[in-house]
Amino acid sequence: MKLNRRAKKLAAILYDTAGGEAVQVHTSLQHISNLIKKDAQLKSLFQSKRIPNDKKIQIIREVFSNFCHVLVVEFLGLMAKDRSIHIIRQVIKAYSDLHKEKAGTIDVHAHVSQEMEVSYINTLQENLKGVINKNVDFKIEVDNDLVGGIKLRIENTFLDASLKSKLNRLQSKLLQS
Repeated sequence: MKLNRRAKKLAAILYDTAGGEAVQVHTSLQHISNLIKKDAQLKSLFQSKRIPNDKKIQIIREVFSNFCHVLVVEFLGLMAKDRSIHIIRQVIKAYSDLHKEKAGTIDVHAHVSQEMEVSYINTLQENLKGVINKNVDFKIEVDNDLVGGIKLRIENTFLDASLKSKLNRLQSKLLQS
């Protein structure tokens, strides 16, 4: 079975097992994902051939049981046998996608020229939610290269309402006429 297919299957099993606690499992998986990105020792633990699987599982249970959901801890214990951090990352990604699909949530990433007030952010988020008819997982990033306006990435769709793009369109129209 291909790695990605296996990850999707494992994510679906994890999601179904979580049941009403899917949100807590999702939160725990996001914590694990952040730790994997930042901590080389965690990667080494999973990939080590010197540490026996029983010892790895014991370490994982002791370290993660205080702040991760029980299902996530047991999942990590099972994945420790594979010695592949790659499959864990893929399962976390597949679980996140599945969780967002079931919850009717869509990712929106905004690039703005300067910090926005909370009221403007809430208004923008509510307007997007109304237009898209889905819950919005909204992230804002300040881009110093933008003079003004906003760039939105809604899933895989890009909307550019920045001042630079408007000036470029105006320049094209002027050159064409």
